[in-house]
Amino acid sequence: MRAPNRLIDTSALAPREREAAAREFLETITDVDVVGHSCPADAIRTRLRSWDLHNFQLNVLDSPWLSFGLNRRSTMEAVSIGTQVSGQTIKTIGGRCQAFAPGQISLTDFGSPYQWRSTGDSTTMSLRFTYAELCLPAEQIRAAVGDLATSPLYELFRSHVLQLHGFLDDDIPASAAESLASATLELARAVIATVGQADAARSDVANEALVTRIEAYAQQHLADPALSAETIARAHHISVRQLYKLWSARELGLAEWIMRGRLEGARRELRRDDSAPIAALARRWGFTDATHFGRRFRAAYGISPREWRQGQGQQERAEIAG
Repeated sequence: MRAPNRLIDTSALAPREREAAAREFLETITDVDVVGHSCPADAIRTRLRSWDLHNFQLNVLDSPWLSFGLNRRSTMEAVSIGTQVSGQTIKTIGGRCQAFAPGQISLTDFGSPYQWRSTGDSTTMSLRFTYAELCLPAEQIRAAVGDLATSPLYELFRSHVLQLHGFLDDDIPASAAESLASATLELARAVIATVGQADAARSDVANEALVTRIEAYAQQHLADPALSAETIARAHHISVRQLYKLWSARELGLAEWIMRGRLEGARRELRRDDSAPIAALARRWGFTDATHFGRRFRAAYGISPREWRQGQGQQERAEIAG
């Protein structure tokens, strides 16, 4: 994924400046009236990274012995879904104290009082959504605080969020990153909406969320020649029959959707990279046979890959000359 939009590493600052820098960054995420470190100033090593993914803000916090919180109600209409990557944190909301170990996720409403603290070295990733981005009633969002684990989508979403952390250092195409962000928002909305819902409603939302995640998974793996209904079903612990049933409401069949995604990705690269051999570019997008790629490309767009590239080059030269 691309570099963070914002980054702060307090170890590069003078010890007396570190806590203030951490507070300043946290205030860009949420209302806080308490920020502190239960360690000497020269031991403060707070590192915060932030990505703006359009649908939400993703933050990664590495810090030993950091605590922050809000002791009053706030007008801020935003929530954070946090996952513990390493170490342990303790969160207190409404007198309810919970400890979170690696792999667990939790929902915090930034409009209500809360306290958060890490015990020792800790890495936490949080997804910050506004109420408007979630498109859910405020009462429903607040009711889900502390109870995400009661959603039938909890394990699905937890797995997705942990995988999302693994993608932060990967070089993935912009289209895949956009699809991943959209899927994350849809899954967050679904997991919150299914806390405390009736079984029938929970099942419908769960199926919609699973299809969203399947689409994001397929988008991320378009370049893998082994991508198929079998590999997708295996990755999501469902049968191929169930996969096709879930996908049946889509306009395009699964195989056709994968082929269109690969062809569109290859077509964009043909224009962007006019020096790469077409066969190599085809392999980059999951085609093991250049002849097959050329045949499918012509069937989709009416011209060969080489003709498309030449036509785009002539168009760009004409635009420059004009």
